[in-house]
Amino acid sequence: MAERVMLALGPFRFEMGQATYQSLAMSQSWRWPEQARIGREPALQFTGREPAEIRLQGVLFPGFDAGLKQVEEMRALADLGKPLQLVDGLGRVWGSWVIVEVGDTRSVLMDDGQPRRVGFDMKLKAYGEDETVTDYSGGWSPFAVLSVVDSVLTDPIGAIDDLLGSLPGLLEETGTASEVTSVASVHTALKELLAAFGPSLNGLHSQLRSAGLTIHAVDPLVQQVISAANAPLTSAAALDTQISALLTAINALWTTAAQIQARTDPVLYSPRHSEIAGELIALLEKTRTALVWLQEALP
Repeated sequence: MAERVMLALGPFRFEMGQATYQSLAMSQSWRWPEQARIGREPALQFTGREPAEIRLQGVLFPGFDAGLKQVEEMRALADLGKPLQLVDGLGRVWGSWVIVEVGDTRSVLMDDGQPRRVGFDMKLKAYGEDETVTDYSGGWSPFAVLSVVDSVLTDPIGAIDDLLGSLPGLLEETGTASEVTSVASVHTALKELLAAFGPSLNGLHSQLRSAGLTIHAVDPLVQQVISAANAPLTSAAALDTQISALLTAINALWTTAAQIQARTDPVLYSPRHSEIAGELIALLEKTRTALVWLQEALP
């Protein structure tokens, strides 16, 4: 059975038995720059929050797991220079984060210099979403995201159905609007769709992993969702390309999910896997319908 995932950062998994961290520390700071005043103490002016930071610390034992290889995988992921979606073990999405620091401390050395104990330290920083989520204090917090996506995770199909119900009105409006207005409307609708689809997808995949099954085709789709969700508004052609890439990734995942639902390999796929795959297929089909509608609405 697959290990339970503690945290997923893009394609990288922190789980029991692999890159297991012992602590997760989150910090947040606020900007109060000084304004010099003649003959008086400087005045402070509040200008907002700094990006949130997360520090993960753990210990690896090369004799029992991949050890240093896992640390090098972290560094290779940081070298990509891309924001990565952070998802916890319950499938809740914390938004996009970047790796800003990876360190390791090697100890209990053998006579050839190889360590038997490796402590790792990874620092993440919030990427900075274009559309922020506010908490009770009026500022953005990754933890504020959790309460927002809970409703999506409890009824993933319903969340997409709500968006599908609003799309006909949008399509009717874009038919009479200017090209700039139409593209902006489709861009906004796409972001709303992905905001519901991303957590729903991760929630169902988390259920499959808890049932002992990992679908590798999910990761390319998650990366496409992140890319499209963070892409700025540019042109109809760029939006068309983003939607086409999403449709390609959805179709690939749909094929895999259909095989799981049909239990083409009864030894590998259990009835529980088939049940969850059925929900995943429904989510993919509804999202695919919405994407096709949005693509057709582009001028």
